[in-house]
Amino acid sequence: AITYWLMGSLSGTRMSDLWFCLPWMVLGFAPLLLLRWRLNLLAMPADDARAMGVNVPRLRSAALVCATLLTAVSVAMSGTIGWVGLVSPHMARRLVGSDGRRLIPSSMLIGALFLLAMDDLSRCLTATEIPIGILTALLGAPIFFLFLTWRGGASDA
Repeated sequence: AITYWLMGSLSGTRMSDLWFCLPWMVLGFAPLLLLRWRLNLLAMPADDARAMGVNVPRLRSAALVCATLLTAVSVAMSGTIGWVGLVSPHMARRLVGSDGRRLIPSSMLIGALFLLAMDDLSRCLTATEIPIGILTALLGAPIFFLFLTWRGGASDA
């Protein structure tokens, strides 16, 4: 059991686990989705963002608290599944650009689809289920390396 939690698996997750974690996920997602247009301003120098009326330390803290809450809920449900959080935002940025209004929802969708594909693959490859973290590492690391070395795409527009 601990091995699957350390390497990540969805095999032990039940619907009751999802219902228990749902309020915490909403508590983390809602502020990020409501503030996603302001998160674009964090890419600017702090003085410029402040001049546009943004309380930079407060916005940074809110984003960090929300991201920490979402990470904690995800790890509590499925264990540590690496590379999804690195690959999906980079892939989304290549597809839709850096605007947070489109980047955050598309990152969520791509991450969910990537995780679903890895879960299906982990259940179908062998007679016993392979922990998802192993597959995401085997596929995510090369994909991430390609994103680091590849030039061009929507992010350069």
